[in-house]
Amino acid sequence: MRRWHDEALSRTVIALGLLLACGISATSFAQDYDFDIPEEEEKRIEFSGNLDAKWGLLRANMDSPIYGLQFSQTPAKDDYLSQYRLDFYLNGEYRHQQVGFTLKTFYQYVKEEPLPPSIFELHGSLNLSHRSTAGIGKRRFNWGKGYAFNPVGYVNAQKDPENPDLALAGKTSAYFNYNRSFGDKPLQNLSLSSIVLAPEAEVNNKFAAADDIAVAAKLYFLYRNIDIDFMTLQANNLPTRYGLDFAANLLSNLEIHGEFSYARREDQVIVENNSAVVKMRNGGSYLFGLRYLSALNTTLIAEYYHNNAGLTQNEFVGILDHLDGSLLTEDAAAIASARNSLPTFFQSRNLMRDYLYVKLSRPEPFSWLYTSVSVFTIYNLVDNSFLLSPQFGYKPFTNSEILLWPTLFFGGDDTEYGAKQFQHRVEVWLRFFF
Repeated sequence: MRRWHDEALSRTVIALGLLLACGISATSFAQDYDFDIPEEEEKRIEFSGNLDAKWGLLRANMDSPIYGLQFSQTPAKDDYLSQYRLDFYLNGEYRHQQVGFTLKTFYQYVKEEPLPPSIFELHGSLNLSHRSTAGIGKRRFNWGKGYAFNPVGYVNAQKDPENPDLALAGKTSAYFNYNRSFGDKPLQNLSLSSIVLAPEAEVNNKFAAADDIAVAAKLYFLYRNIDIDFMTLQANNLPTRYGLDFAANLLSNLEIHGEFSYARREDQVIVENNSAVVKMRNGGSYLFGLRYLSALNTTLIAEYYHNNAGLTQNEFVGILDHLDGSLLTEDAAAIASARNSLPTFFQSRNLMRDYLYVKLSRPEPFSWLYTSVSVFTIYNLVDNSFLLSPQFGYKPFTNSEILLWPTLFFGGDDTEYGAKQFQHRVEVWLRFFF
C-alpha cells in the first residue's frame, strides 16, 4: 500500500508539473502570437574552450586515517607527492532563429591510458515565444545567490567551496521557462521555471525506476532592486525541499544575499556501535552573505553557512575513530571495507554544520599590469579548523594565464581540516583559452 501511495503521489506531482508547463505555454502562445514574419537570421556556430596544464606538490598528513586508508596499498609512503594532469574543456554552441544547441565536454589526462570524455552539458532549446523557452538534455543549472555555498541549489551540481567557479557537469532534464517584464512598475520582472529531472540509470546501467523522477520549480521576482526566488523539489527518492533566496544592492558597491532551505527526510551517515547508520534529519539550512567593492578596487565576499544535515563534532570524531580503528586491526578485509566506506561518509564537501567563508581579491595590485591576487579562507565554526588559500595570477599574453595556488590546512587531528589527507598543497596552472 505504501509503495502504491508513493507511486501515485509521484505520478500526480509530475502530471501537475507538466500540465502547469503546458498551460503556461499555451497561454503564452495565445498572448504572444504575431503574424509578422521575422527577418531571416544567419546561422551562428561558436566554439570555445581552454586547456589547463596543472602540476601539484602535496605534503602528506601521515596521522590522518583518511590518508592511511587511501594509501594503505602503497608499499612506501613519502612525505611529499606530486601530481600532473591536463584538463581540456571544449564548448560548442549553435543558434538559428528559435533553435539552440549547446555542447560542453571535459577531458582529463593523467597517464597514458584510454580516457573517454565527460559530457558536462548536451541540450537543445526552443524559443516558443519571446516570453517562453523549453528544452531537453543534460544541462547545468545555477539556483541560489550564494558564492561558495548554495543550500537552495536543489538542481545544481555539488559546488566545491574551494573552487566555486569550477565548471561542473549538469543533470539530465526537461525544462520550461516563462518570463514576463512589467516596465517601470515596482514588480519589474516575473519568471517561472519548471524542471523534470531524470533519475540515474541503476538497473544494468541502462534503466531506472519510473517513480524516481523528480520535479523542481522556481518562481522568480524582481521587486524594485530586490531579486527573490521561491523554489521546491519533490521526489520519492530524495528529500522533499522548500526554499527561498534574495539578493539586493544596498549601495552601488554593496550587495547582500541570503538563502533558506527546509528539508524533510535528509540523510546523514554516522557511526554508532562501530558501524555506519543512516540518521534522518528535518530542518532548515541557511546562508547570509555580502559582496563589497572598496575604493581601492578590492572585492570582499563574506558568507556564513549553516548546514542542518551536517555533522556535529562528536559525530565527526566518531567517524575518524571508526576509520582509525580499522587501520589498527591490520586486517586486509577490514581496511578494504573502511576504504570503500569513505565515499559514504564524505559525500558532501561541507561535512559539518557551520562555516564562514571570506575572500579578498584585487586586480593589478601595486599597479602591476596583467596580474591579480586573491586570498580566501573557509573556517569551520564547529571545530575551529580552517584552510587558507592565496592565489596569484599573471596574464603574459592574450588568451593565456599562469596561476600559483597554495592551500594550507590548519587544525587538530580530530578536526575536519586537520584530518585532511594532505597538510599543504601547492599548485601551478598554465591556462590557455580560445
